[in-house]
Amino acid sequence: MAGFFMLQSSFRRILKPRFAPQRFTSFFFSTSCSLNSSSQSQASSPNQTRDSNSGNIPEPARHVLRHRTRIIAKGPNDVGAYIHDKISVAKFHNVYRSTMFNRLIHFLLERDLFKLAISVYKRMLQEQFLPSREISLRVTAITEVVDDMANAFDTIRNADLSTSGNTVSVMVTAYLRAGEMNAAESWLKKYESDCMEQGVAPDAAPYAGILETLQEIQPENSDAVHATLYRMRSEGVTPDIAVFNALIRSSLARREYTEAFGLYHAIMTNRSDSLLPSDLTFKKLFHVSKFLGHKHSRKYKRPNNAVPPRQLFRDMVQCHLLRTGNVPLAHSNIVSVSCIHLALRTFMALDDYPAVLMTLRAFRQFGFQPNLQTYLIVITSLILRIKQDLGCVRRAGQYRFADFVLHMKPREPPDIDVVVRRIQRGEPVVELSGPAFVGPETVAHLLALWEPTSSSRSETAPAGRKRSSTPSIPTVDMLMGAAPVSPFQELSLAPLVRLLRKMTLINLFKKAAGSNREGWDWKKAVGPIFSGAKQEMWHDFEPPPESVTKRKQRGRIGAHRGLLPFSASRVRRMVKNQTLRSKQGRITSSKAY
Repeated sequence: MAGFFMLQSSFRRILKPRFAPQRFTSFFFSTSCSLNSSSQSQASSPNQTRDSNSGNIPEPARHVLRHRTRIIAKGPNDVGAYIHDKISVAKFHNVYRSTMFNRLIHFLLERDLFKLAISVYKRMLQEQFLPSREISLRVTAITEVVDDMANAFDTIRNADLSTSGNTVSVMVTAYLRAGEMNAAESWLKKYESDCMEQGVAPDAAPYAGILETLQEIQPENSDAVHATLYRMRSEGVTPDIAVFNALIRSSLARREYTEAFGLYHAIMTNRSDSLLPSDLTFKKLFHVSKFLGHKHSRKYKRPNNAVPPRQLFRDMVQCHLLRTGNVPLAHSNIVSVSCIHLALRTFMALDDYPAVLMTLRAFRQFGFQPNLQTYLIVITSLILRIKQDLGCVRRAGQYRFADFVLHMKPREPPDIDVVVRRIQRGEPVVELSGPAFVGPETVAHLLALWEPTSSSRSETAPAGRKRSSTPSIPTVDMLMGAAPVSPFQELSLAPLVRLLRKMTLINLFKKAAGSNREGWDWKKAVGPIFSGAKQEMWHDFEPPPESVTKRKQRGRIGAHRGLLPFSASRVRRMVKNQTLRSKQGRITSSKAY
């Protein structure tokens, strides 16, 4: 419970309530709880519900449609009256009235305002307008669900819910989204009373669901979060990782970065077999670290308790080994391909290429296979940095990252003096179409930079392992979306590793180009950079023997390569087996002849 009190102390009341509906206040244990509007998060994308024909709508219709982004800024009791007043015949009467109804219902459904959507739908039918097929199907389905939910509580009134925390979570969150606060309160009270009768503490699942739902419909409402935590404390609920993740997400949505990282420190301080961060925890913190890592950012100020991205990655590796009993290839909810990709995005945004190299090791150590998304993350980040450099005027004696990339030949040994002379003479390897135009030729040049030099081939090939002569890499058309990618195609990791080694050297060359390089050896300088990143991110990591690794890759991880679901993996194995059988049949028949 020590971690729970750290949760309670990490939140502060910083938002002033706009209104306090009584039903929602009673739902949260009669504490001072208020609902702020979610107009900030919902008004951020008001054009998502407009179609391509919005330019043909006259000004009165456009004026009413603009009011869609303001309707949920009012209290829940005032929204219905506000909507029906704005769409009254006296204020809105023209040939586009049917279009307005369809778009308004779609707007309400997207924001989980089901009861309001149903009321507008009924008014549309009363005025003898025909809704679109999609709107009609969705509203009909939601009406049936709401009616079934209204009768569900009477059905289970005498049932024991003490062991059905997940079911209660689903029902409570569904009622919250539908605006049925009394029904949500009834389900939660019934669950808590059943747990008290059975002498067990309530599960954290319903409360985690409430926090997640509050984050979606009221992202800036800290008072409701306080009230939920108070209710959990009074009921003796021990928070699990789902509760922590919901609180971290809520803090990040309000840009309370100190509280978010404080919650993460609370998890790591009290971590055990039953409380470990999940991949969702690391995804949220990796995402915000991408912005907090920039020193000159005015919008995102780095808090004092922020965890560096390299330490986040090391914590992820250590927690995965703790969960799996020091078996890297075993499955857990901590390490995933999407989490590794998000770490790649973070380090690429911070231009920390040694950390990107150490992140790529996770594919081999944890039994994952790189896919097209892996290449896109790296290539896109490099292209954006090159484009940013080319957009700035190059001063005399200044050397940019893009200059070294565009003046380095693919197969030549790295030599800073050769590249600097080429930059001074204006002899780029890639001819650009414009001064700051980055096109397919630049992408092709980056893909060619992975090719090893003759002197480095023996160094890059691992001992005792045959080097593949034709590694599989995506083409320029695949990266630019002009050519489809087969779901059975597996991409190689070695080209990305070699490319990022060169990018690390280019960063080193960029820093050393304007200084005195007499007696400077880049090989001695780059060694501590890689070893330091490895020490920070893979500290005390001991991989299993090679034979065990290969056996487990074939036995357990082979069916989960990339991001394919299980059904797709099964189809891939079936096609592969059929191909092998057909080859064996052809060989047998040729021998018979």
